[in-house]
Amino acid sequence: MSEKTPKIDNEVIIYNLNRIGNQIFRTLPTREEGLDWIKPLETLSIEIAGLVNLYPNNENLLTLLCKIKGLLSEEVDFFLFRRTIFECCSLTSKIKKDFSS
Repeated sequence: MSEKTPKIDNEVIIYNLNRIGNQIFRTLPTREEGLDWIKPLETLSIEIAGLVNLYPNNENLLTLLCKIKGLLSEEVDFFLFRRTIFECCSLTSKIKKDFSS
């Protein structure tokens, strides 16, 4: 963390990662039901980009952001979308472990 980055309690980050993981997972039924799933993913990409700015050395955060950004297209096949959502949920769990230690 740089000198300008505020010290954030890891419990707060883990809480937010739990929330982000849940929101990522919720995009699956949202897309299946034909509802707007793009706006929630756009919002998540903004939040994750903020975390990447705070913790630029966390490779898993950057990977998560890239996967979420890659899903922001209606042309992504549903089965690829589904698989990538599960990968993102797994990445979120890995990131939580990074902040647990």
